Amino acid sequence: MIHSTELVQQGSLILDAAGLLGLGLLTLGAIRLNRVHHSWGATLMGWGAATLLAARIFVLLAPHYLTRDVLGQLGYAFICVTSVLPILMLTGGFACIVWGLWGHERWLNEE
Repeated sequence: MIHSTELVQQGSLILDAAGLLGLGLLTLGAIRLNRVHHSWGATLMGWGAATLLAARIFVLLAPHYLTRDVLGQLGYAFICVTSVLPILMLTGGFACIVWGLWGHERWLNEE
């Protein structure tokens, strides 16, 4: 039987796949909400969910493609950008989802 700590330590592929699936469903839900209601909040939620999905994919793929040799050839500025970019994308995506949810609810109450 697999314990929860073993699942976190050894089963990261399952957790990563579940996280990507959840973010994909969140993106599709926000896009559908935007198509139905045409509110600016739903659009912002869609952008936020897509940004979170792209950031998560970047975080998963970066260790495989951005090796020390590649980063050494690209230079110091690129290393700084690749270390800060995921944090900015995750923070901005989450902020867009929260602000979009607030804006959509406010828009629905005004109608």
